[in-house]
Amino acid sequence: MYDEKPYDFVGFPKQTPLRDEGVGQDRIRCELLTGTLELTMETLTPVHVGSGYSDFVKAGQNEYLAALQASKHVREDNTVQRRYIIPGSSFKGAVRSIVEAITCSCVRVIQGKHRPYLPQGYGECISIDKLCPACRMFGAQDYQAHVSFEDAVAPKGSLVLLGTPLLWTPARGGQGLPRRYLDSRGNAKGRKFYSHAKPAQGADPRTCIKTGAIIQNWRVHFLNLTEAELGVLLTALGLHPKYPFPIKVGGGKPVGLGSVRLQLEAMQLIQGENAIRQTGRLGQSQRLQGEALQERVRRLTAQAQSLLDEKSLQEIADILAEGGLQNTAPADPY
Repeated sequence: MYDEKPYDFVGFPKQTPLRDEGVGQDRIRCELLTGTLELTMETLTPVHVGSGYSDFVKAGQNEYLAALQASKHVREDNTVQRRYIIPGSSFKGAVRSIVEAITCSCVRVIQGKHRPYLPQGYGECISIDKLCPACRMFGAQDYQAHVSFEDAVAPKGSLVLLGTPLLWTPARGGQGLPRRYLDSRGNAKGRKFYSHAKPAQGADPRTCIKTGAIIQNWRVHFLNLTEAELGVLLTALGLHPKYPFPIKVGGGKPVGLGSVRLQLEAMQLIQGENAIRQTGRLGQSQRLQGEALQERVRRLTAQAQSLLDEKSLQEIADILAEGGLQNTAPADPY
């Protein structure tokens, strides 16, 4: 998978991005799928999503100036309390990156100086009439996303202070991509993903949600997806029956932070346009659990094969294999 470096690349599919018109969010369409995924999350390594602030944190007899974990006020038992979270935006970015890699989708965020290294046709989608699978699901310029992620609120007592190695920007001050990112022809090898690993120790303090935290009742909402698109979403969450893997979220991925395993507990599907037309309101939702849920997941991920690039999916499943947690991330510059 990799020698001394904690990452590898998912190659670009041979086929250029498959672009089609988005269906929009003006109404719930009866021929498409709308609803909610209900999941349980376990942190396999500490997770850090920075709040943007640093402050002094006491540990034992010492105080450290540490980067602070994201938090927000939530109402519990008729009181408002500050709780530490993994923001939904962090999950959206992480899951979108996987969807981009396992489907024939564009490279959305790229600096101009890097464009010459991309395969032809992989530039970002610029028209709502021609959107790749990832842009249809997660949004693009002037096009709203069909998938949204709630903030994951960590249980009380989940915060820890860690010292991690200092991180550096690859090829700082260089022009173009580092040579190790290029193939023998001088083209980009693909999309970069960090493997799971035990956290490395270092001198950079940060507060994190600890290993082994269980976050229940976390939800992902979807609107007007095809069966194939919902199957792609399940796959990118690491829930494909044949290609299971934990995902990585937040900061510190190169030093072993951010590994999260997801388990699907239930799926709620909402009746769409027909129910509204006949009754003037949404019909009752269908909630799937147990074997009925597993059967629906098998059917949806089978439908997803029409959008998935199986070679890329196998590559990302290898990079994100849970077995990587047997290794320790590098603590020194690499």
